[in-house]
Amino acid sequence: MDTSQQETLAELKRRLADIAAGTADAEAADSGTDARSARKERAAAGEAGDGTGAARPSRRRRTAAKTPDAFKEDGFGEEAPADEPWAEAAVGEETSGRKRGGKKPGRQWGRQGSDREEPDPQSPDQEPEPLSPEEAYAEAKAIVLRQLTASPKSRRQLETKLAEREIPPDAAAAVLDRFEEVQLVDDAEFARLWVRSRSQSKSLARGALRRELTEKGIAPDLADEALEQLSADDELEAARSLARKKLQASADLSDRSVRDKQTRRLVGMLARKGYSPSLGFRVAAEVISEVRDTRSDSV
Repeated sequence: MDTSQQETLAELKRRLADIAAGTADAEAADSGTDARSARKERAAAGEAGDGTGAARPSRRRRTAAKTPDAFKEDGFGEEAPADEPWAEAAVGEETSGRKRGGKKPGRQWGRQGSDREEPDPQSPDQEPEPLSPEEAYAEAKAIVLRQLTASPKSRRQLETKLAEREIPPDAAAAVLDRFEEVQLVDDAEFARLWVRSRSQSKSLARGALRRELTEKGIAPDLADEALEQLSADDELEAARSLARKKLQASADLSDRSVRDKQTRRLVGMLARKGYSPSLGFRVAAEVISEVRDTRSDSV
């Protein structure tokens, strides 16, 4: 091979080496560009996913991603079939919303998904049928028996109770008449028991007892008959007993202003019990005098 051929061959080898070197640089440059583009695309995807640009997902996002879409419970921890009505009750709701305190789908369906309609108590179609005369009489009788079992009652009190229970007036009158015949309802006996009990337990005067009997529906003649149990002496002694209990023991009764104050207190208390003002002042003066005499004797 002559010298010109050798130079030509060497020139071809250099050109081939330059071509090979350029191709490698171009591939490296292309691969770097692709890597940068891939990183940019991943970053853009992260920004579009959570709006913060962070590539690492949060703990809650990883947990939500692991939750299967088919895990939609029916309230008992089982997957709800697609053909059951409550499977569509939570459309548009996330399963994680129930974990934050939401109601279980099964329990919610039990109230809202049922086809049964509750009766409306205010609807005119739901009004109870009127009682027959026999039913009204039986119900009135049961009510009166319950009332008398608790405590004695006057006829007026029982009439009021039956009216509150919407018992027809004719049935109520028939039942009360029958109870009066057998003396289970007796206004005269009720008045006597009332006067005896209230005078002993509350130390009420005849005036207060008369007002209470009137409120109970007792006739005036029956009230007068019952009040005859209390004599004037009984009323006076009851007033004295009350005054002795209510007089302030630590009061300095040697002071005139203190005595006047205690007198006003005692008279007001006795007036609330039904005693007349004249009787109240008389009893207050007697009790205060007794206490002063007792203290002077002890000194």
